[in-house]
Amino acid sequence: MSIDQTPIPPEEVTEQTETTSEADSAEETDPAGEPETQETAPMDNVRQLLPTHLLPKTKTGRPVGRPRKINPAPTANDLEYHAEIAKARQHFIADDPVVRTLSGKTDSAQLLASLRMEIAKEAASLHFQRIEAEKYGKDTAQTSTRRIDALTRIAHIELEIKKLAPDSVDVHSERFQKIFHMFIGFMRECAQETMPPEVIDLFFNRFSTMMEGWEEKAENLIR
Repeated sequence: MSIDQTPIPPEEVTEQTETTSEADSAEETDPAGEPETQETAPMDNVRQLLPTHLLPKTKTGRPVGRPRKINPAPTANDLEYHAEIAKARQHFIADDPVVRTLSGKTDSAQLLASLRMEIAKEAASLHFQRIEAEKYGKDTAQTSTRRIDALTRIAHIELEIKKLAPDSVDVHSERFQKIFHMFIGFMRECAQETMPPEVIDLFFNRFSTMMEGWEEKAENLIR
Protein backbone atom coordinates (compact mmCIF):
# COMPACT_ATOMS: atom_id res chain seq x y z
CA MET A 1 0.00 0.00 0.00
CA SER A 2 1.50 3.31 -1.11
CA ILE A 3 1.00 6.70 0.58
CA ASP A 4 0.21 9.66 -1.64
CA GLN A 5 3.00 12.15 -1.01
CA THR A 6 1.86 14.66 -3.61
CA PRO A 7 2.67 18.14 -2.29
CA ILE A 8 -0.28 20.43 -1.51
CA PRO A 9 -0.26 23.76 -3.31
CA PRO A 10 0.35 26.81 -1.08
CA GLU A 11 -3.06 28.32 -2.02
CA GLU A 12 -4.92 25.31 -0.54
CA VAL A 13 -2.81 25.42 2.67
CA THR A 14 -3.76 29.09 3.16
CA GLU A 15 -7.50 28.37 2.63
CA GLN A 16 -7.41 25.50 5.16
CA THR A 17 -5.69 27.73 7.75
CA GLU A 18 -8.28 30.53 7.31
CA THR A 19 -11.14 27.99 7.57
CA THR A 20 -9.72 26.61 10.84
CA SER A 21 -9.31 30.12 12.31
CA GLU A 22 -12.90 31.03 11.43
CA ALA A 23 -14.19 27.83 13.07
CA ASP A 24 -12.23 28.56 16.26
CA SER A 25 -13.55 32.11 16.32
CA ALA A 26 -17.12 30.85 15.89
CA GLU A 27 -16.70 28.53 18.90
CA GLU A 28 -15.52 31.44 21.09
CA THR A 29 -18.47 33.68 20.29
CA ASP A 30 -21.84 33.63 22.07
CA PRO A 31 -25.15 33.04 20.25
CA ALA A 32 -25.55 36.80 19.73
CA GLY A 33 -22.30 36.88 17.82
CA GLU A 34 -20.36 38.81 20.52
CA PRO A 35 -17.00 37.39 21.58
CA GLU A 36 -16.66 36.19 25.20
CA THR A 37 -13.95 38.27 26.82
CA GLN A 38 -12.77 38.51 30.41
CA GLU A 39 -14.66 41.79 30.78
CA THR A 40 -18.10 40.26 30.11
CA ALA A 41 -18.57 38.60 33.53
CA PRO A 42 -17.69 41.73 35.59
CA MET A 43 -20.08 43.78 33.43
CA ASP A 44 -22.90 41.38 34.29
CA ASN A 45 -22.17 41.95 37.98
CA VAL A 46 -22.23 45.72 37.42
CA ARG A 47 -25.66 45.44 35.81
CA GLN A 48 -26.92 43.53 38.84
CA LEU A 49 -25.71 46.33 41.19
CA LEU A 50 -27.50 49.15 39.38
CA PRO A 51 -29.91 51.30 41.44
CA THR A 52 -33.56 50.36 41.25
CA HIS A 53 -34.56 53.44 39.25
CA LEU A 54 -31.94 52.57 36.58
CA LEU A 55 -32.97 48.94 36.13
CA PRO A 56 -34.81 47.94 32.94
CA LYS A 57 -38.60 48.09 33.05
CA THR A 58 -40.83 45.02 32.98
CA LYS A 59 -44.00 44.62 30.92
CA THR A 60 -46.06 46.10 33.75
CA GLY A 61 -43.90 49.22 33.83
CA ARG A 62 -42.31 48.45 37.23
CA PRO A 63 -38.51 48.26 37.46
CA VAL A 64 -36.84 44.95 38.00
CA GLY A 65 -35.64 44.55 41.59
CA ARG A 66 -36.93 44.57 45.16
CA PRO A 67 -40.70 45.09 45.36
CA ARG A 68 -42.12 48.20 47.02
CA LYS A 69 -42.82 47.79 50.75
CA ILE A 70 -46.42 48.39 51.75
CA ASN A 71 -47.18 48.99 55.44
CA PRO A 72 -50.42 47.36 56.58
CA ALA A 73 -53.15 49.51 58.05
CA PRO A 74 -53.13 49.62 61.88
CA THR A 75 -55.58 47.33 63.60
CA ALA A 76 -57.91 48.27 66.45
CA ASN A 77 -55.42 46.84 68.97
CA ASP A 78 -52.65 48.94 67.46
CA LEU A 79 -54.70 52.12 67.77
CA GLU A 80 -55.61 51.32 71.37
CA TYR A 81 -51.96 50.63 72.22
CA HIS A 82 -50.77 53.92 70.69
CA ALA A 83 -53.50 55.80 72.55
CA GLU A 84 -52.34 54.32 75.87
CA ILE A 85 -48.74 55.23 75.07
CA ALA A 86 -49.74 58.82 74.27
CA LYS A 87 -51.66 59.07 77.56
CA ALA A 88 -48.71 57.68 79.56
CA ARG A 89 -46.39 60.16 77.81
CA GLN A 90 -48.62 63.07 78.78
CA HIS A 91 -48.67 62.01 82.45
CA PHE A 92 -44.90 61.54 82.46
CA ILE A 93 -44.30 64.98 80.96
CA ALA A 94 -46.69 66.62 83.41
CA ASP A 95 -44.86 65.02 86.38
CA ASP A 96 -41.40 65.99 85.14
CA PRO A 97 -39.63 68.15 87.76
CA VAL A 98 -38.52 70.78 85.27
CA VAL A 99 -42.00 71.04 83.77
CA ARG A 100 -43.58 71.35 87.23
CA THR A 101 -41.06 74.05 88.13
CA LEU A 102 -41.87 76.04 85.01
CA SER A 103 -45.62 75.55 85.49
CA GLY A 104 -45.70 77.35 88.84
CA LYS A 105 -44.42 80.69 90.04
CA THR A 106 -40.67 80.33 90.26
CA ASP A 107 -37.61 82.49 89.91
CA SER A 108 -34.54 81.90 87.81
CA ALA A 109 -32.52 80.51 90.70
CA GLN A 110 -35.09 77.80 91.40
CA LEU A 111 -35.29 76.91 87.72
CA LEU A 112 -31.51 76.62 87.46
CA ALA A 113 -31.47 74.48 90.59
CA SER A 114 -34.06 72.15 89.04
CA LEU A 115 -32.05 71.92 85.81
CA ARG A 116 -28.91 71.24 87.79
CA MET A 117 -30.61 68.32 89.55
CA GLU A 118 -31.88 66.80 86.30
CA ILE A 119 -28.45 67.03 84.67
CA ALA A 120 -26.93 65.46 87.78
CA LYS A 121 -29.32 62.51 87.41
CA GLU A 122 -28.30 62.06 83.77
CA ALA A 123 -24.62 62.24 84.73
CA ALA A 124 -25.18 59.55 87.37
CA SER A 125 -26.94 57.38 84.77
CA LEU A 126 -23.97 57.77 82.41
CA HIS A 127 -21.65 56.80 85.26
CA PHE A 128 -23.64 53.60 85.76
CA GLN A 129 -23.50 52.84 82.02
CA ARG A 130 -19.74 53.29 82.00
CA ILE A 131 -19.29 50.88 84.91
CA GLU A 132 -21.48 48.26 83.21
CA ALA A 133 -19.62 48.67 79.91
CA GLU A 134 -16.27 48.20 81.62
CA LYS A 135 -17.45 44.83 82.98
CA TYR A 136 -17.76 43.53 79.40
CA GLY A 137 -14.57 45.16 78.16
CA LYS A 138 -16.38 47.68 75.94
CA ASP A 139 -15.04 51.06 74.94
CA THR A 140 -16.19 53.70 77.43
CA ALA A 141 -14.52 56.78 75.94
CA GLN A 142 -17.74 58.20 74.49
CA THR A 143 -19.71 57.60 77.71
CA SER A 144 -16.99 59.27 79.77
CA THR A 145 -16.95 62.26 77.42
CA ARG A 146 -20.71 62.67 77.73
CA ARG A 147 -20.53 62.47 81.53
CA ILE A 148 -17.74 65.05 81.67
CA ASP A 149 -19.83 67.36 79.51
CA ALA A 150 -22.79 66.94 81.89
CA LEU A 151 -20.64 67.70 84.92
CA THR A 152 -19.26 70.77 83.18
CA ARG A 153 -22.78 72.02 82.57
CA ILE A 154 -23.58 71.52 86.25
CA ALA A 155 -20.61 73.70 87.16
CA HIS A 156 -21.77 76.41 84.75
CA ILE A 157 -25.28 76.34 86.23
CA GLU A 158 -23.83 76.61 89.74
CA LEU A 159 -21.92 79.72 88.70
CA GLU A 160 -25.06 81.22 87.18
CA ILE A 161 -26.94 80.60 90.42
CA LYS A 162 -24.20 82.43 92.34
CA LYS A 163 -24.47 85.36 89.95
CA LEU A 164 -28.24 85.60 90.36
CA ALA A 165 -28.05 85.56 94.16
CA PRO A 166 -24.75 87.13 95.25
CA ASP A 167 -26.12 87.98 98.70
CA SER A 168 -27.53 84.54 99.43
CA VAL A 169 -26.22 82.44 102.29
CA ASP A 170 -25.03 78.90 101.66
CA VAL A 171 -25.55 77.12 104.96
CA HIS A 172 -23.74 74.03 103.63
CA SER A 173 -20.56 75.92 102.80
CA GLU A 174 -17.40 75.29 104.79
CA ARG A 175 -17.18 78.89 106.01
CA PHE A 176 -20.71 78.95 107.36
CA GLN A 177 -20.21 75.59 109.10
CA LYS A 178 -17.14 76.97 110.86
CA ILE A 179 -19.18 79.92 112.13
CA PHE A 180 -21.95 77.60 113.29
CA HIS A 181 -19.56 75.35 115.25
CA MET A 182 -17.94 78.41 116.80
CA PHE A 183 -21.37 79.58 117.96
CA ILE A 184 -22.09 76.15 119.51
CA GLY A 185 -18.72 76.27 121.30
CA PHE A 186 -19.54 79.67 122.82
CA MET A 187 -22.91 78.33 123.97
CA ARG A 188 -21.29 75.29 125.62
CA GLU A 189 -18.72 77.41 127.46
CA CYS A 190 -21.46 79.73 128.75
CA ALA A 191 -23.53 76.75 129.92
CA GLN A 192 -20.57 75.21 131.75
CA GLU A 193 -20.01 78.47 133.66
CA THR A 194 -23.64 78.92 134.71
CA MET A 195 -25.29 75.46 134.85
CA PRO A 196 -24.69 72.24 136.76
CA PRO A 197 -23.43 69.27 134.65
CA GLU A 198 -26.74 67.38 134.66
CA VAL A 199 -28.60 70.44 133.38
CA ILE A 200 -25.97 71.02 130.68
CA ASP A 201 -26.42 67.49 129.37
CA LEU A 202 -30.20 67.81 129.36
CA PHE A 203 -30.01 71.18 127.61
CA PHE A 204 -27.72 70.06 124.80
CA ASN A 205 -29.63 66.82 124.26
CA ARG A 206 -32.77 68.85 123.76
CA PHE A 207 -30.91 71.40 121.65
CA SER A 208 -29.44 68.75 119.30
CA THR A 209 -32.90 67.27 118.79
CA MET A 210 -34.36 70.63 117.82
CA MET A 211 -31.45 71.38 115.45
CA GLU A 212 -31.97 68.30 113.29
CA GLY A 213 -32.36 69.41 109.65
CA TRP A 214 -31.61 73.01 110.51
CA GLU A 215 -29.87 73.59 107.14
CA GLU A 216 -33.05 72.92 105.17
CA LYS A 217 -35.12 75.03 107.57
CA ALA A 218 -32.66 77.92 107.20
CA GLU A 219 -32.70 77.69 103.40
CA ASN A 220 -36.49 77.81 103.35
CA LEU A 221 -36.41 80.80 105.67
CA ILE A 222 -34.08 82.93 103.56
CA ARG A 223 -35.37 81.80 100.15
